[in-house]
Amino acid sequence: MLDGEISGQYTDFFRAGHLRVLPTLPEALQRCGHRFDSSFTADDVLTNFPYALPLGLLFEEDSGIYEFPVTIDDSEDPPLAQRVEKALEVIRANAENGAPNVVLIHTTQSQGKLLAEETLLRQLPPGVIAMDMESFAHLWRARDRLQWTIRTTRDPSKMQLDVTSDERIEGLTFEFQREIADLKGDAVLLPDRRILLPTLETGGRIHIQIQFHAGQSRRPTKFDENQQPFPGG
Repeated sequence: MLDGEISGQYTDFFRAGHLRVLPTLPEALQRCGHRFDSSFTADDVLTNFPYALPLGLLFEEDSGIYEFPVTIDDSEDPPLAQRVEKALEVIRANAENGAPNVVLIHTTQSQGKLLAEETLLRQLPPGVIAMDMESFAHLWRARDRLQWTIRTTRDPSKMQLDVTSDERIEGLTFEFQREIADLKGDAVLLPDRRILLPTLETGGRIHIQIQFHAGQSRRPTKFDENQQPFPGG
């Protein structure tokens, strides 16, 4: 309704009222042009990580909708103002696992809920930042669709990294378990065995040559965003 009545309005995100969903929800969201949903709680789906919402809520075929489970819901008892420290404990535990936290705040009570949210944001653990849901959702979708390849060379101290992005993404880092001595390519070497890639536009590609310190064995590589996101809701 909003998209039809307001010029320039495009709704990407959906949340079912009272977090009540039907098996037909994923298909309905696809037909309506949505790309993201947050209708399930982390307790329900046993994960804080986003995932592709399956059609029919079964396990046979994924939809094109990305689900972002709700970690903290302000509608639960006791009121959020009395659960700030408990919520921070959950956020700290998720931070250790690299997991995001989705906080659901209803705008039904301006004073108490606002103060609780402000207190929560002021006391976030080091390295955890707050992001709006849309920005984080686009970041996660682009990250999930990223294509990357590591190639070894005859020289065991060197590797080549090729990255292609289907969608625009910024703040992407690759983490190595070996100390990096030098880089060739448009990337920045960070002090903790990570490299920061430049912003990749839609269809963007980048080639990086990595030189490790001599005498270190090859180990796996992983990638993540530059900072651990904390999506606010």
